[in-house]
Amino acid sequence: MPPEELLRASHQLLRKIVEIQSTLIRGGNPCEALRRMLAEVMAATGSTSGSLVEVLPASDGARGARCIASLPADARGDDAPSQETRELRARVEAFCASPESLPAESTGARCVLPLEVEGVRVGVVGLAGRPGGYDARLTDVLQPFLVACGALLLGERHEKQRSEAEKTLRQRQQASAENLRLVMDNMEDGVWVLDLDTHEIFTNHRWLGMLGYAQGELEPTLQTWLGLCHPDDATRYTESLAKRQRQDITAMEWEQRLRHRDGAWRWVMTRVTVVARDEQGRASRLVGTNVDITVRKHGEERLRALVDLLPDLVFRIAADGTYRDHYITHQTDLTIPRDRLIGFNLRQLPVAPVYIDKILQHLDRAIRKGSPEVVEYPMERPLGRMYYEMRLMRSAPDEVVAIVRNITERKQTEERLRQQEEELKRHRDSLEELVRNRSEKLLRATLELEEQQAQLIQTEKMASLGQMAAGVAHEINNPVSYVMSNLGSLDQYVSALRPLLAAQRELLSAHEAAPSAPVAPELIEHMRELWEQGDVDYLLEDMPELVEESLAGTRRIKEIVQSLRSFAREDSGEPQLVDVNEEMASTLKIVWNELKYKCEVKRDFGPLPPVSCHPTQISQVFTNLLVNAAQAIETRGEIRIRTRQEGGEVVVEIADTGKGMSPETLSKLFTPFFTTKPRGQGTGLGLSVSYGIITRHQGRIDVQSEPGKGSTFIIRLPAARSEARD
Repeated sequence: MPPEELLRASHQLLRKIVEIQSTLIRGGNPCEALRRMLAEVMAATGSTSGSLVEVLPASDGARGARCIASLPADARGDDAPSQETRELRARVEAFCASPESLPAESTGARCVLPLEVEGVRVGVVGLAGRPGGYDARLTDVLQPFLVACGALLLGERHEKQRSEAEKTLRQRQQASAENLRLVMDNMEDGVWVLDLDTHEIFTNHRWLGMLGYAQGELEPTLQTWLGLCHPDDATRYTESLAKRQRQDITAMEWEQRLRHRDGAWRWVMTRVTVVARDEQGRASRLVGTNVDITVRKHGEERLRALVDLLPDLVFRIAADGTYRDHYITHQTDLTIPRDRLIGFNLRQLPVAPVYIDKILQHLDRAIRKGSPEVVEYPMERPLGRMYYEMRLMRSAPDEVVAIVRNITERKQTEERLRQQEEELKRHRDSLEELVRNRSEKLLRATLELEEQQAQLIQTEKMASLGQMAAGVAHEINNPVSYVMSNLGSLDQYVSALRPLLAAQRELLSAHEAAPSAPVAPELIEHMRELWEQGDVDYLLEDMPELVEESLAGTRRIKEIVQSLRSFAREDSGEPQLVDVNEEMASTLKIVWNELKYKCEVKRDFGPLPPVSCHPTQISQVFTNLLVNAAQAIETRGEIRIRTRQEGGEVVVEIADTGKGMSPETLSKLFTPFFTTKPRGQGTGLGLSVSYGIITRHQGRIDVQSEPGKGSTFIIRLPAARSEARD
């Protein structure tokens, strides 16, 4: 293209760019303006395809691309772009995405030019389809276009960033305002802002709520606030406001009373901060908080009233022992006039030096360690020696609060208690010695009583044996009689067999002398005659029966003797595991002669667990009850013996069909020496001893009886525990 045409095209392009910028300034669309500029450049250069792409910076350093315009048809439109347009756009986007700064391309087929502003690449322009191709002179002509497009893209980017920043800022401001509103509405403290120039006041809900008012019920002015203040507090507040002239005051704090809607006064802690000042440096805006301290103030008043009633002296004492302050409700225990206390040193107290040093040591420890310290000391007073207790608690880095109490009465009480304790100790030692002596006497008496009781039981046992002696002798005499009779018969049988045995011995001697010699017929005939004369066949048949009867008799005698020995023996010290059924069977053998002529004995023995007991004592109980049952039957009757287990107990019932007992007799039944038998026939100790035996075994014995209907004795004994059985 000749230079004149290039210059003319450049001027025309500049005019179009200026027109488009003017349209944009009047409120045009930046994207539309860029499309128009691209169209004008294509028309000025004679290009058939053009593409304008914006370089998008990414957070990770990689570049992105956004197509602003693609002509003759936008690739995103409905019309399908040409092959040339697609290739051009692809090259331009690749140019944008390159991490390196590529130079402009001006080839015969297309032209790719970067849009750079202040060294920053903001976009890329691509042209293609110009007849005759592209050269460097054409690039110079397009410089105004490139500068305008770059500035427009950068400006649009800045506008977007500013718009997004403003949007973010508005969102943050809205969130902050909402958070502030939530904080203000939900604070426990009343918050207020006071404009000292207009006297307008802003408060939150809590400020009004603590006084019983709702939003809008009070006029938001300083005068309204002063009207709610207690007159004394309002004056003090006005004086505080006057101090705002001083520039060195930035915060204030005071307690005041405000009138509640119900008419009561509420104590409020007010804290104020200066947040703005005018040109003269005076406070113009205050921000404050109100905290309801009514409960605390009432508590302080009650505490003050309580402290006033306490007999203690309260001091503030420095680390060197100097009194700094005091709270004294009475002067009884003061040794120094009250007006001289401040500045007085405790080393000057009328106290022994050893106690002064002790107090100073505790004072130093309380300040260093912060631990409560307690020290006691005596002081000589006109009325005598007094004792005091000082409690030290650190209240500042170099001082303590000391609470002093007169403990003279306590010390005197402690001394009296000590003397009483010594007296009590002497009495206690004397009593212990007395108790020890009496315990030894009681132990000896108990041992003697146990020995006497054992003797009594043995005596009763022997008495029972004495009463049963004739019967036992009869029981032994019967088997002895027929054993002796059988032995006499056996003696006769042996005499009859002796000749036959002598002949047999003669036969055996002859055979031994001549084993091969035949037996003499006359010897065989002699032995046959002896066999028939002695009736040996009968003897051989009767002898086993005689022996068996004799053995049965001796076994019966052995059983009776063993039962007697078991009954008569003295108990060992330790209890034994016993089968009650076996003890009952053994006892029946002993007393059988007392029973068999007067009654029929029916047994109903159930399975029983072992019982831990003294077997001879239990056998004696059974003997007493069985003999009494037999003696209660006048002519002929029945004794029923039943054993069973009920829970953890072994139960033994002995019932008779005798004459029974009256209620009067039942009431005295277990009384020692009580008997219904004629004189000389009973000791009156049987049932008493039986009752004592069962009681010592942690059991019990019950009686059921009516006159003419017999009696039933029920014995209950605890079964042995499983570990005792093992």
